[in-house]
Amino acid sequence: MTGIAVRRVLEWTARVLLLGVVAFWWGGYAATHLFSLAFPELLPPWDPTLGRLDADNEGTIANSVSAAGLACVTALALAAAAVSFRRSAGWIAVAGWAALTLTAAALTFEELAEFKDRGPISLFDQAGRTGLPWPVLVSPLVAVFVLAMWFFVRKGLSVRAARAPLTLGIACWVFVLVQEAIGRWMPTGGAVALGYVLEETAEFSGTLLIGLSAVGVLRNGRPPPYPLFGGRWRRSLVGSIAALAILGSLALAFLFRAPLIEAPAPYTRSGAFEVTLGRQEALVQEFRMPATPVQSLELLLFNCEWDGHGGAITVRVAPLDTLDRTLAEGSIEVPVGDCPRWKMIELQPPLTAAEGQPLAAQVAADVAPGAELGVGLTNGNRYEDGRLWINGELAWPDQNLEFVAYSTPEATLSKLAAIGRLLTTDPRWWLLVADAAVALTAIALIPLVLVESVRPGPPGFGLFAARRMGRQPPE
Repeated sequence: MTGIAVRRVLEWTARVLLLGVVAFWWGGYAATHLFSLAFPELLPPWDPTLGRLDADNEGTIANSVSAAGLACVTALALAAAAVSFRRSAGWIAVAGWAALTLTAAALTFEELAEFKDRGPISLFDQAGRTGLPWPVLVSPLVAVFVLAMWFFVRKGLSVRAARAPLTLGIACWVFVLVQEAIGRWMPTGGAVALGYVLEETAEFSGTLLIGLSAVGVLRNGRPPPYPLFGGRWRRSLVGSIAALAILGSLALAFLFRAPLIEAPAPYTRSGAFEVTLGRQEALVQEFRMPATPVQSLELLLFNCEWDGHGGAITVRVAPLDTLDRTLAEGSIEVPVGDCPRWKMIELQPPLTAAEGQPLAAQVAADVAPGAELGVGLTNGNRYEDGRLWINGELAWPDQNLEFVAYSTPEATLSKLAAIGRLLTTDPRWWLLVADAAVALTAIALIPLVLVESVRPGPPGFGLFAARRMGRQPPE
């Protein structure tokens, strides 16, 4: 009786822990960031709460939860490999779980040490030398891993209840690399911010699903009351797709800000550089008014000195022939440690002028005496419709401010026309729409799958079901 009681306590603890993690990640991380993207005026992207929940930054709450999840999966996969060896499940099963152990351990190290940036294996440096996104650089290893996992699931995984979550979990992990590669070709800040949320959530989803698969092997449990690929799963999938199609259409019409002018450096950062602005120093970027009102400008700003001072960047837009007549302006704080970071500057009022009118955006630094802030610039004529002035001096003809201009979120005809131009002239946006549709469907569906897999059922029934009366649960 004591052993059964302890086992039940452990099972309920595992259920509660998983449900708590699901609630934190999808409610605290994913929902919060998506809300900030939809309503930046209510929850600005630079809000400290979002900073603590940024899973992409080392040491934050979300990053720690992600690393802890990967560490738990490493331990569970290692235990599954040991149990498979003890049960004489075959070398394929042992090797499969061992490979997952090594993969999860490497991802745990990556999550904690950020070895892609500063470690002994700098994938970003190698990617910069080759001009390829790092997911493409490691694609041969990924192909070998996927092939090995397919062989493992088909030939070595005898516990059927573990196959579906393992397959879906590995698919989520692979999707992270696809998301990374797509994100490198979508340099605009809103798309990048959404990509980070989708990428981190897909990685965490895969981690939890692979962990559940390992638990199923450890307990040799029966299938859950509602199989992952049964009729209930199909209904949930159809419902998720339908709900996201409706909500996505409404968000596109009433919340989405279309990029009207895009002049960021390419992914490889070739030709990118920065200029530092001190007190009473400024640069001026000439541009032409697009056909749609401009709500915000996004700039790449630098404040890398941790022992330095914070400051603010102010943008004023005026007609090129009358620079003393301000049409719109906005400013944003640049705290110490932003190195570099895209910052969205809201213009008040929204910029409206005749289409094609020459305008000038003055970017000035408001800092303490002796302090400086950096602003990203590019070579290569990233924006051919305007010249760049730095502290009153005309820059080289192929140099521009690194910036993106966004439309207002309201569903106006000009904004809808701008969205239409994006879809007809830039195939990247079709790729982004397809990528976001798959990722958001997974974000909506996987929590349901996880909750269903651990919800209490009849005695001895479920993913965490124990052996009863000495009988082995059927596969």
